[in-house]
Amino acid sequence: MTREMENGKRKAWALSCALLLVAGAARADDLRIENATVAPRDAKTAIVKFDISWENSWRHGSFHDAAWVFFKVQAGDKLPWQHLRLAANKVLNPTGFSQQNGGTPLEFVVPGGDDGFVGMFVRRASEGKGAVMARKVTAVWDFTANADVKKDAKVQMQAFGIEMVYVAEGPFYLGSGGKELNRFHMYVDDTQEISETPAYLVKGAGAIPTGRQKGKLWAAGIAPQDNSQVPASFPNGYAAFYCMKFPHITKAQYAGFLNTLTDTGAKERYYPGIHGTAIKRSGESPNYRFTASAPDGRCRWLSWADGAAYAAWAGLRPMTELEYEKAIRGPQDPDPRYDATPSYWGLGDVNQGEMERPISAGSAAGRGFAGTHGRGTAALPADWPTDLFGAAVFRGKAPARRYYSVYHMLTSGRIKAITVRLLRGPNIGWRAARTAPAGDAAAVPVTGRLGARMVRRIGRLPRPARADAVLNEWGKPPLTLNGPADLFPVHNRFEPFDYYGRLLKPWQGPVDLSAKVYLGWDGEALCLAAEVTDDRHSNTRSAKDLINGDALQIGLAAPKGVTWNLGLALTKDGIRFHQWEGKGDTLLKTVGCAVVRDDKTRITRYELCLPLAAIGLKPGEEFGLNTVLYDDEGSGLRHWLQLAPGMAPGLPRGGAPVSVPMISGKTARYPRFVLAK
Repeated sequence: MTREMENGKRKAWALSCALLLVAGAARADDLRIENATVAPRDAKTAIVKFDISWENSWRHGSFHDAAWVFFKVQAGDKLPWQHLRLAANKVLNPTGFSQQNGGTPLEFVVPGGDDGFVGMFVRRASEGKGAVMARKVTAVWDFTANADVKKDAKVQMQAFGIEMVYVAEGPFYLGSGGKELNRFHMYVDDTQEISETPAYLVKGAGAIPTGRQKGKLWAAGIAPQDNSQVPASFPNGYAAFYCMKFPHITKAQYAGFLNTLTDTGAKERYYPGIHGTAIKRSGESPNYRFTASAPDGRCRWLSWADGAAYAAWAGLRPMTELEYEKAIRGPQDPDPRYDATPSYWGLGDVNQGEMERPISAGSAAGRGFAGTHGRGTAALPADWPTDLFGAAVFRGKAPARRYYSVYHMLTSGRIKAITVRLLRGPNIGWRAARTAPAGDAAAVPVTGRLGARMVRRIGRLPRPARADAVLNEWGKPPLTLNGPADLFPVHNRFEPFDYYGRLLKPWQGPVDLSAKVYLGWDGEALCLAAEVTDDRHSNTRSAKDLINGDALQIGLAAPKGVTWNLGLALTKDGIRFHQWEGKGDTLLKTVGCAVVRDDKTRITRYELCLPLAAIGLKPGEEFGLNTVLYDDEGSGLRHWLQLAPGMAPGLPRGGAPVSVPMISGKTARYPRFVLAK
C-alpha cells in the first residue's frame, strides 16, 4: 500500500465498514454514527469519513456536551480487532479534521500525549442548542500504528461514540455541611462535633492535605490517611474533564465492545445467565456474534471490572469520587437542604436511578490512581485499581435496604463497596471520564458568579437618575446574566432529562431569558436598572406574590444589620413595588421605580432608585446586594436568573420551586459592594 501511494496511485482500499448504532439512553439522545468510509491520504495516513447526529445538544460558553468518537479496525476475518490511532498536528481542529457537507458546524478536539490519539471529541462549534447533524465528517487515521494493515487487506472498520459532558476547570466544595453518610468535610479541631462538618474547598489541582489537623480534608467515614495527602496525580476534580452524560453503558455499546474482543476476552466479560436476556450471543467459538435486543437500553448487571475494561477499550478512564461531586455541584456553595439537585453542568440521571462507583480517595488503592487513560484495549493501565472492594465507593442512589435512605446519600454520601456487597446489580451504573486536554480554547475556568469575599465599587452616575425605565443615562452594564451559570434551577439549563418525573421546558438560551444589570448611585439614591430579554412577559400576581410572575427582586444587607427584601414588577394591575423585609415604611413612600415592556423587541426594562436615607446607607460603607430576575410563561414560575445565592426560591427534593420571597439568614452569601466616594 505504501509503495502504491509513493508512486502516486491513489487506489481505494478494499473496505467493509460496519455500522454501529450508538445511543445515550432509551429516553435520551440517540447518538448515531453512520456511513463510515476510509480512503488513502498519503504514505502514512488515511481519511475516515462518517455522518454523526445526536439530539439535545448544547453549547453556551464553557458549558457544552460532546460525542467521544473512536474507531476499531480489522485487517482480515481471522485477525484481531485493533484500535485505530488518529494523526493530529494540534489539539483543536487539527489538519484533516473537518466536515464536508454542511450541517451543524462542529469542532474537533483530539487529545494527544502518551495515552492520546485514541479518539476525538466532536462538539458544536458555536453557541446553540438542539439536535446536531453533520455529514461527511473527516478524521485522519495513522495506519502505520496498526499492524497487519497491508495494501491487499480487506479492512473492516467500526465507528463508536459515547455522549459526554464538559466539566470546566475551577474550585468546588466537597461535602455539603450536612449529615450525609461518610461525607467529606474540613477538619476544624479536636472539639469538633460529629454534626459540625463544614464543606472543604478544593482550590487547585495539586495535592490535598488530609488528616485530623485544622483546615485539612477529612471525612465522617471512609476517611483518607491521617496527616497525609491525596496526591497531586490523583484527579481531584479541579482540572477540566469530560464525563459520560449518563451513568450507564448501553446494550448496543456493550455488544459492540464484546464483538471486538478475542474469544477469550469476550468470555471473561460476558455472563450468559445475566447478560443473556439483554445481549444475545450467536454463532460458534471463536466466531461468536453479540447483538443487543434493545440497543438503546441500559446494560445492567455489569461488574466494576466489566465497566473498567470497557472504559479502557474506549480510551477513557474511571471517574474519581472528587470529580463526582464536582460534576454535580459545580462551583456552587453547598447547601445540605438541596444536596440532591441535578447536575450543574448537565449530566443526566444524577442522584436518581443508578448507584455509581467512582474511585475512592479514602483508600490507598484508590489514591494510587493517577488518571491514566485507556489505550484502546480491554487491558487496564498499571495505575488503575483491579478490584472494586477497597478501591471504589458507592455514590448516588442509596441501595435498596431498609437501613439506608436517600438522606444518607444525596451528592455527598458515600458507602463502602464491602458494605453494599454488590459486585453487580440491576441499578449499578458506570460513568467513565477523560481529562480535558491542554490546548483546547473552550477550556475556560468556571468559578461561579460574584462571591461574597471581594468588595466591588459602585460608581457615581454623571447625573441624577430618573426612574423611568428609559435607561439612557446608563453606560456599559457592569453585569450580564446570559448563560447557564446564571440560570436556575439547574435542571432547566439544558434539554429535559425528566428530572423528578417532571418533563420541563428548559431554557432556550439568551433569547429566552437574559439580562443586563446596571448599578450606580447619584448622591441621593442607590440606583439599579435591568434590561431583560424575555420572549414573553406575564405577571398576574400582586403584593407579596409578585415573584410568582415576571419580576425583579432585590436583597440588600445594610451596614447596621437591617435586611431589605424588595420586589418590582409590571402586573395586570400596573407597576407594583413590594417590601417583604425592611425597616418602617419610609422607603415605600420615597422609592422611585418604573417598568416598561416592549413586546416588539421582547425586552422588559426595570429601573428603581432607593434613597440612601431610607435604606440606611452612606458612601464608603460596605453592604451586601443581590438581585433575582424571574420568568413566568403564563403558567407559573419557570426559572430565574440570579446574581448570587442566598435569595431565590429553593428546590425541594422531588418538587417544583418553592416561591418564597427570601431565605432568611443567607445574606452572608450576597456579593459585597461599596458606594465609591
